[in-house]
Amino acid sequence: MILAFASGSGSGARVPDTRAPTIRWRGEWRIPAVALAAGQAASLGFVVLLIVSGLAGTQNPFVNLGMSGFWLWFYLGSIYVSAVFGDLHALTNPFALLLRIAARGIPSIDTGRYRYPRGLASYPALLAYVALIALELFGAARPRDASLFLVGYAASALAGSFCFGRDVWLRHFDAFGILCGLCGRLSPFEWRRVSACEIGVRLRNPVAAMAAQRPLDTSLVIFLSFMLSSTAYDGLRDTAVWNTFFWRGIYPLIVAVFPALKNDYAIAGDLVLAGQWATFALVGLAYHGLFRGFCALGAAGSRAALDGNAFARQFCLLLLPIALFYNVCHYFTLFIDQGRQIVSLLSDPLGIGWNLLSIEPAQVAPTALLIDVGYIWHAQVLLILAGHVLSVVVTHAIAVRHRVLAGTVVLNQLPLLVLTIALTISGLWILSLPLA
Repeated sequence: MILAFASGSGSGARVPDTRAPTIRWRGEWRIPAVALAAGQAASLGFVVLLIVSGLAGTQNPFVNLGMSGFWLWFYLGSIYVSAVFGDLHALTNPFALLLRIAARGIPSIDTGRYRYPRGLASYPALLAYVALIALELFGAARPRDASLFLVGYAASALAGSFCFGRDVWLRHFDAFGILCGLCGRLSPFEWRRVSACEIGVRLRNPVAAMAAQRPLDTSLVIFLSFMLSSTAYDGLRDTAVWNTFFWRGIYPLIVAVFPALKNDYAIAGDLVLAGQWATFALVGLAYHGLFRGFCALGAAGSRAALDGNAFARQFCLLLLPIALFYNVCHYFTLFIDQGRQIVSLLSDPLGIGWNLLSIEPAQVAPTALLIDVGYIWHAQVLLILAGHVLSVVVTHAIAVRHRVLAGTVVLNQLPLLVLTIALTISGLWILSLPLA
């Protein structure tokens, strides 16, 4: 990372003006719009299937489609597809189709009844994202809970669109849409609607595209920092270090104040949960505060008239590759393990013994499905390092894009370089900790 920083910062070459267009390669593929419309209909059908399977099927999370289908394929799958192939979610969003259908009966869903307060920005989507992660971390892992979340999300889409209009809801309330849109910035593919009948796809330089991006809203800065902090907390809370810290560090202090709790393990369990919630909030605040603090240092070394807030809004996309690659590192073993069952789960979505697809039971020994721990470890390390190196490249591209000479951007990049190194060390440290 230091070499990547030094090689870019020391060039002193003149760079394009901020208004210069993003680098794109010539040529564009055309796809019939009806193909993506069919994909959007299938996506909405899949959401309906998830809701039905969670509410009407067995509550065993290992045999009900509602759990793996929601967390692995709808949530994580959408993120990873967007990062590789571009923001396809914007064209296949199931909730956008739901709102379009509902607007035929209730026209106010299209236009809304009230003016959306600009100060709210995308904070509603941030709250929905926090609720999603809280369900993942602290929920009871029941298919019914995932289905109820989707029902509530659809209800909020209808209510929000009725109040402020469909476009406003998709832009400021849709956490899945914002998440996929952010991850889609890392993709070399750009999608755009050419006409009512065709969708255009073309290659682009994703780093140049992110460098040309206007400063994001503060709500999206918090969104990105929470995307990173929530994954870090999820990795930390299951480690022996965290559990030892609570039982040997925090719990004795509580018992010293309230001696009656010494042998009351039911209340101790509640205290563990309360401690996890508190740590969840503190880790999120710490990551965002750390980023804002280093941005304030970068702004102080900048020749431009930028304060810490403006600097953070300009450079917040450096968190995106770190957060995404750390997310992949954290979940890819789960994705590989549970993802193999998607066909059997589709054949029996309710988990009640159906075989709708007439598939034969897999005749594979359990040991054949195991992955060597050494491969897992090295893959995770490489993913973390790749994400952080890409973050340094994005940081330099943004700095160069908004200065006249590349040689003048060294001072304001140094704090961000230190930040990326610190995040690398923390990510590798959490990865190295033994599980409780």
